[in-house]
Amino acid sequence: MADTDAVKAAQEERELGTQPIPKLFVKYASIAFMGMIAQIIMVVFEGIIMGNGLGAHGLACVSIIMSVELMNVALGSALAVGVSTVAGNRLGAGDTEGAKHAFSQGFWLTTILIVVLIILAEIFVEPLVTFLGATPDIFDDTVGAIRVFLLGLPFCVIGQMLCGMLRIDEKPHAAATIQIVSAVVAIIWLAASTFVLNFGVTGAGLYYAISIGLWFVVIYYFVGGKRSVFQIRLADIKLEPGLCLQIIKIGLPLFLLQATSSVYTTVVNNQLGVLGSSLDIAAFAVINGYVVYIIMMVVQAITYGVQPIAAYNAGAKAYGRMKELLKTSLTIQVLVIAVVTVIVWAAAYPICLLFAGDPELASVSADATRIVILLGALGWSSQVISSYFECVERVVIATVLGIARYIFFTIPAVYVLGGMMGVQGVWWAQPVADVLTFALVMVFVVIELKRLNALEKKEA
Repeated sequence: MADTDAVKAAQEERELGTQPIPKLFVKYASIAFMGMIAQIIMVVFEGIIMGNGLGAHGLACVSIIMSVELMNVALGSALAVGVSTVAGNRLGAGDTEGAKHAFSQGFWLTTILIVVLIILAEIFVEPLVTFLGATPDIFDDTVGAIRVFLLGLPFCVIGQMLCGMLRIDEKPHAAATIQIVSAVVAIIWLAASTFVLNFGVTGAGLYYAISIGLWFVVIYYFVGGKRSVFQIRLADIKLEPGLCLQIIKIGLPLFLLQATSSVYTTVVNNQLGVLGSSLDIAAFAVINGYVVYIIMMVVQAITYGVQPIAAYNAGAKAYGRMKELLKTSLTIQVLVIAVVTVIVWAAAYPICLLFAGDPELASVSADATRIVILLGALGWSSQVISSYFECVERVVIATVLGIARYIFFTIPAVYVLGGMMGVQGVWWAQPVADVLTFALVMVFVVIELKRLNALEKKEA
């Protein structure tokens, strides 16, 4: 009885288990979005600076570096979700010591994993750059820039994981603040290294390291014992295989989501090369690299609102709150992205001109943008609901939803509609896939709501 009372008392001390779900979700998503605004502004300025300062040679190098950047985000995001979910579940269940242990183990797992990967990447950087598609004329500059980026990569990956833990520890403002500061510092560096110091591509490599690597400073909260319930402990450096496997398993769907995005990009580029021209490929670079990327960051902020609430309340077995979170997050995501879509659709040409520079390219990009984003409010729901299922440790469903939009629907549609309609079919593949994705999402949402109803009745 005393243990039960202790668990309830611990839960009542944390807003994740007590505050109304809509208010709590809006708070966490909004704070995350404040940090994302800085990242969005950074991406906009990045496009302008790189487009005007590095020239065709520099941009070709950057296109190779971006493959490493995508892996950085994929690995960092996956470990952030894995560690924060395991720790959050235990915290919600009242097992504070278990939550502390899970975090500390997760920190050492992340550190050891990324250090090993960086050593291997530094040793094999030249074959890696060749594999990523660098041509002889850009090979040397790309190798140099990636070597610089790799030096900062451990700080990037660990920093992402630590920021995920700040949300579980009810410090979302701290995570948002460091995102804003790092974005400002990174853009200042990129402009200075490009136009003043003339560092060229090497400066861009350091820019990618700084833009997320500065998040590492939040380690301040996790040492010293007074600023967070979660602390890094040297005693936890001996990894427990079962716990580490649980962390990796939970983060896997998000990692696969990032990977499928890369596959999708490769397929579309190849199809546009066969069915269209280099102008169409350039248009896709504008759409996918900047327009869709910015919308994706808004969606990411919404998932940051879902993750800590889902993880905590799953651990607390607060099934009613989980149902409310599922409905609230899906509704808000669809409405918010619908509004963003209308704005981008209406301003497609000036937005594309900002990144394209050339009016002809901007016109082609704008026409295609209006098609590609048309029903994105439906399709992006898969990422938000996949995040929910990750945090309640239903990994198979999370994985299915994470890869469904691109692997199950968009890529087949690109081939089918592209074969029927040419380049226009490639563009229209996305809205068709978004409808099918949303239908699949709703199937799993309905099943989950029924499951939670049954569990709630059983607990009553």
